[in-house]
Amino acid sequence: MLKIFLSSVCILTITLGIARFGFTPILPIMQSEAGLGVAAGGWLTSAHYLGYLIGVVVSFTLVTIKQKERFLLFGLLSSILSTVLMATTTSFLYWAAIRFVAGFSGSAGVIIGAGLIMRWLQDKSNSPPQLGFYFSGIGVGIILSGIASIYFSRNNFSWDEHWLGFGVLSLILFCPAWLYRPVIKDIPSNKQVLTDSKSKDRTLSTEFFCILVMYFFAGLGFVVSATFAIALAVERDFVQENSLLAWLLFGLVSIPSLFFWDFMEKKFSMFLALFSAITMHAASLILSAIFKDFAVFFISILLFGMSNLGIVSLTMTLAGRLNPANASKEMARLTFGFALALIIGPFLTGVLAEYFRSYDIPILLTGGLMVVGAMLMVVREYFLKRGKI
Repeated sequence: MLKIFLSSVCILTITLGIARFGFTPILPIMQSEAGLGVAAGGWLTSAHYLGYLIGVVVSFTLVTIKQKERFLLFGLLSSILSTVLMATTTSFLYWAAIRFVAGFSGSAGVIIGAGLIMRWLQDKSNSPPQLGFYFSGIGVGIILSGIASIYFSRNNFSWDEHWLGFGVLSLILFCPAWLYRPVIKDIPSNKQVLTDSKSKDRTLSTEFFCILVMYFFAGLGFVVSATFAIALAVERDFVQENSLLAWLLFGLVSIPSLFFWDFMEKKFSMFLALFSAITMHAASLILSAIFKDFAVFFISILLFGMSNLGIVSLTMTLAGRLNPANASKEMARLTFGFALALIIGPFLTGVLAEYFRSYDIPILLTGGLMVVGAMLMVVREYFLKRGKI
């Protein structure tokens, strides 16, 4: 089990923690040293999320374990390669293409990696599987990229040397990620076959609709918090040189939070855990928009770190349980909504912020949508208890 845990953390650290979130601490350095504009940085982020969306669609089409393992290997290798290639050019078009590939590769870690781990857990235990330990790899990657960036900056690394350093770090993590991955037989159990036959009618059900829309709103909440929280702080003169420390705080809080939400789900219920995590994230957005002092902003960052990855982990766990025979397919269905939100969220927030000349209104609206997402979980629970879905 320890080897599986190590592999899980390394997979998400490579494909998302470094390949995606490593871009966050390097972005201001690229802007000052490589001539990357503010708008261009936003477009590179959008290119990454577009690649992620396409990768989610591809993940949905994969059926056999062999296909999924090949895509996972591709995702790991292309994540490492795309990280290194960022250091080899200053062309915006090349950067955009590389970020697209990095986003595409990230779907292999989030969807395929989580699906394979879910399948392995189902084969090894009769108790409901949980994925908190797997998604802790995102937090580990955020912390590693933040600490590495601080080390690189103190040693006067240039922007391209930052990327090369991240590439070396990813390459080191590749060996445990791939060698210790779970080995799964491509033969579904009777329990999985029965569940798969039931899941075919679930796609357009009230249950699926509630979870899908909730996860779309969660995607909006994540991208608005992750993209504009520091911008809001700068707008209020809270954060200047210590924005990287705020990012590290998010990573540090997110790791233990995943185990906390797994505990909540096991001790109480999936509904209570997911409802609480969504409500907590909504509170972080609403508080940061309404109150202007630094203490509340600090609390909102803590609530964001405590809640968002928990929402992702719980939702992916729920998706895997809905279709044990092909957990990755169910995860891809739901993640399509999340990925779509990642693309349109920054654009809509930017337009509204420019119109109202403040980030307060779009952040407040996003918090309201997160509340709606929490209410959708109440609706789902209501119908589940009455056997109507």
